[in-house]
Amino acid sequence: MIAFRRGVFIDRLGTDVAVEIDGVRLLAEAPLPLGATSVGASLVVLQTTVEIGIERRDLTMALGPWPPGALDAAGPLGLDSTPVIVLPDPVWSDLATAGAFRAGKQPACRRLPGDGPGLGLQMLLAAAEGADILLVEGGAGAQLRVARALGGRPLAVLPLPDPDAVATMLRGCGLDVHVAVPSLEEPERAVVADALRPLMLEAMHHLVEVDPAPAFAQTGADVHRASLHARAAAAAGVLAGRLAVGNRRWRTQLET
Repeated sequence: MIAFRRGVFIDRLGTDVAVEIDGVRLLAEAPLPLGATSVGASLVVLQTTVEIGIERRDLTMALGPWPPGALDAAGPLGLDSTPVIVLPDPVWSDLATAGAFRAGKQPACRRLPGDGPGLGLQMLLAAAEGADILLVEGGAGAQLRVARALGGRPLAVLPLPDPDAVATMLRGCGLDVHVAVPSLEEPERAVVADALRPLMLEAMHHLVEVDPAPAFAQTGADVHRASLHARAAAAAGVLAGRLAVGNRRWRTQLET
């Protein structure tokens, strides 16, 4: 469960911010830009516990300013398992969206800029307005971390086959996320395996092998001519679409 609390911004301390909530001063991490904040401004802070295997991590995270008279940012489920595709390169946004559209039976997708102020609050607002899938353009580890803390299902689009670029993309995440690895034939399969093996991503993250072909079928492009990075984006879109279908089915069952 996630608690969204209203605090008062006091000071910025490196990557953290000092916030006063109900007369108590605490530190909250701020992985992403908060937007315009000044001393005394109202700030939304989430507090939650994230389970990673058998480990539990307590998080206190500042999301951004919130008008004093506005309704609460979200309920205790936050994003409620909404898939959040995080792409380091927006050039593949259309391909990821095509995969989600094809596999997700025309889900409602919302694109958000990874460097937008108060991105966490933007995610919550988009989900509350009916988005089945969120796509964060120009995102990396910090955006994945925020999506995971908000109760979403972050999907990392890896910049394959460069292991250094992959490590850089995931830096700052620190929480478990889904990683869609495109299903490939040899020798490309071995190339990707060799690139990922030293990173030991499976120790933290959920690696899922996904056929990227539906995204290319949707766009009419040739999957075999596409770069590995493009196929990773397509695979993430397909996986997001499937997760969105599962979410709709599950929520329908709860309502009946």
